[in-house]
Amino acid sequence: MIPEEGQTVERKESLSLWRDIAETCAAFATAQGGKVFVGVADDGRITGVQIGKGTLEDLANRIAQNTTPKVVPTITTQGEPGATVIILDVPEHQTKPVTAFGRPYRRSGRTNQVLSASEVAELYLASRGLTWDETIKPDATLSDIDPEKVSKFLSRAIAERQWQIDPQTPVQQALKQLDLMRNGQLTVAALLLFSRRPQHFFVQGYLRCARFKGNSEVEFLDMKLIEGDIVAQVEEAMAFVRRNIRMAAKIEGQLERKERWEYPLDAVREGITNAVCHRDYADSGNVLVKIFDDRLEIWNPGSLPSGLTVDDLRKAHESKPRNKLIARAFFLIKYIEQFGTGTGRMISDCREAEVPEPEFESRASSFRIIFRRPISVDEALSRLNLNARQKIAVKHAMQHGKLTRADYEKVAGAPRATANRDLAELIRMGLLKKRGATRGAWYEFIFSGNEKISEKIMSRDVSRKNTP
Repeated sequence: MIPEEGQTVERKESLSLWRDIAETCAAFATAQGGKVFVGVADDGRITGVQIGKGTLEDLANRIAQNTTPKVVPTITTQGEPGATVIILDVPEHQTKPVTAFGRPYRRSGRTNQVLSASEVAELYLASRGLTWDETIKPDATLSDIDPEKVSKFLSRAIAERQWQIDPQTPVQQALKQLDLMRNGQLTVAALLLFSRRPQHFFVQGYLRCARFKGNSEVEFLDMKLIEGDIVAQVEEAMAFVRRNIRMAAKIEGQLERKERWEYPLDAVREGITNAVCHRDYADSGNVLVKIFDDRLEIWNPGSLPSGLTVDDLRKAHESKPRNKLIARAFFLIKYIEQFGTGTGRMISDCREAEVPEPEFESRASSFRIIFRRPISVDEALSRLNLNARQKIAVKHAMQHGKLTRADYEKVAGAPRATANRDLAELIRMGLLKKRGATRGAWYEFIFSGNEKISEKIMSRDVSRKNTP
């Protein structure tokens, strides 16, 4: 039985599709290899191919002559005459990307994707054990490096990681110890970290922040274009976030009021740091921080590294830094850890703060983190269209654990008949539960403990008519 098409399997009905076959071989070779079954229709029917003298050799030659580096698959056949299937077993190529007819391809799911220029550059370096931040900038000199930035960095590395180095180490020696020089020339990472004017060398090296009115990108309330070195960019971006998000009140224990940020700052900081550290600096885009009424988004150019999925981010996973030198520098000042734990810490921080967990989204050329603003209990209750009396009663039950009909009449200022009707409606809506005998009955708020009350309320399928 021929397997379904997917990441490592392709079906082709006829040898006349040899150009498509060559492209698929290139895509498989750039990814993790795969098999092409020729003589099989898309729906899995065996159509078979006619094999004559030299058929297989001709196919192999066409593939090799039109791929760079040359792809030489292992070719076998199966089936009976008239229903023969050719199987091309394509190994992963060590040198990437592989092109077909001059175009670079990589397998993604069931399709062959043409790679962008930045993806080509990244794959080329990765297949040689390099990352883009390790490449050199021939036009840069030590005079472009700010000694004060280097000294401050060394002092932080000593304090945070007990790194054994003198903070007054000469600039050139310090950069060599940080592996930020190659054959006496400055690397991309050295300039992004310590240059006096990083954007002079990298026009894409900005971080853009925006606060929008409402939930769409129509009207700006605040915006900032952040330049300078990437260490300072993280701090300035966090200052922008603090300026544009609110403090929310939380009631704890014996009605003790505590204030906290509507988004956990440690999680947001982790997201911004990861975006700056792991972005694709060969891409012309910028890191973006977007704040809306209902969410905060962090964007960076560059999708997830090959072999890593969004689902992997929600569990323990291998660390695959796109920029090894920048990642090491950020590790030394405790901006990141080198164990693939950043996304896990974001999730943990949000859980601890009892707010929605962050969402991760990887696209063809970008990666996005979304923090959803938690809905307050007041907002949740207002969406249920409760009348003023019922809102007062529900809050009383939340704070005191229960209320009686007499309590309701007192706090809501309602007569007995109205109180009975309102309480019955709250029971029907699933917000209160009646306890005890009829004469001594009391009413409990249905949610308690450490539950995220607002989310629980909003998840309820509540329908009701307006209560007078």
